Amino acid sequence: MRVFRLSVPMALVFILMPAGVKATDAPPVKSACERAGYWLIEQHNLDEGTFGKTRLGKEPGVVGLVLKALGEGPRDYREAHGPFITKPVKYLLAHQKENGAITLDGRDTYNTALALLGLQVQHNTAYRVEIQSAKDYLAKCQAKDGGFTYGEGFRQGGDLSNTLFGLSGIKTGGGKVDKDLFTNALDFIRRCQDNPETNPEMAAKQGPGTGGAYYQPNKSEAGTVQIKRGEGQALDLPKPYGSMTAAAIECYLLCGLKADAPEVQAALKWFKKNFSAKENPGAGMQGYYYYAFAVSRALSSAGIKEIDMGEGQKVNWASALADQLLSVQNRGTPEEGGRAMRGSFVNKEPRWMEDDPVLCTAYALATLNICYENLSGKEE
Repeated sequence: MRVFRLSVPMALVFILMPAGVKATDAPPVKSACERAGYWLIEQHNLDEGTFGKTRLGKEPGVVGLVLKALGEGPRDYREAHGPFITKPVKYLLAHQKENGAITLDGRDTYNTALALLGLQVQHNTAYRVEIQSAKDYLAKCQAKDGGFTYGEGFRQGGDLSNTLFGLSGIKTGGGKVDKDLFTNALDFIRRCQDNPETNPEMAAKQGPGTGGAYYQPNKSEAGTVQIKRGEGQALDLPKPYGSMTAAAIECYLLCGLKADAPEVQAALKWFKKNFSAKENPGAGMQGYYYYAFAVSRALSSAGIKEIDMGEGQKVNWASALADQLLSVQNRGTPEEGGRAMRGSFVNKEPRWMEDDPVLCTAYALATLNICYENLSGKEE
């Protein structure tokens, strides 16, 4: 592995065009990964180890997500590659609190979990103590209802998004975890799914049994859906949507369920009717890049290669997602912000901070990495 000891701008001259390799020689998905990676590296602030010019790029969670995306890409960027990795790693370690959280001043579960994923991808045993301390902190972020909330002592009940990242961080690198943590989490996740077979709350409300999931028990960030029950009777139920249904699948697997478990199969059934590569199904473009990241992780973890959409239509989800991301990757046109934005991604729908190109590009690169891994046998 080559070690770069130059300043970042000069180092990029060598990184962008390795000797004897042309961008057009690489498979399309790999090339898209590299373009996104180069753009993220160019956003590195050498003086502090953060990315981009907004406050969001200073969040340890975003820094960790960028490190994860770069570290799991085709070039396997690690600390030996230079300061655009070593500086962010030091930044994360410098922001670890005495209680183990890696955060600034909020969203401690998100920040700590994603920072953990960014540290773990370095495979550096020197951070073993810090990683374990962060994992111990995340275990304290589980609420009484079994879900994970925004941080230790946070009074609001758990939600499926914090639960996804909390469990992901705790499972990082293996190690022993209290079994009750997963048992309680499973109870919570089930109550976030429209599956009367395993969700007693939905069974009591006579839910339609779509298998889809939502943000919290009885609450969806995508609104409600009205279900008619006889003449003059209707129920307003939480509306399932793609990112949370994907989160539910991944959470179930992290808790030890297999892909053939009824909870997972119910969620997969929802995707057979609702999967989309172009939007977050049920929520439109809101949270699209989060959705792409979550659904690629979930389907890959479940061992799903194709989704049977019915009527003989089967969709290779990795190919569909990759095609869509390639079609919207910034090409550096004046309308897209010029050459300085080439390779990046951004959502025109700003909800959940997706108007920030560093966040969206990190999500997109992490998604493309998974797609490339699933398609590599086909493309190479």
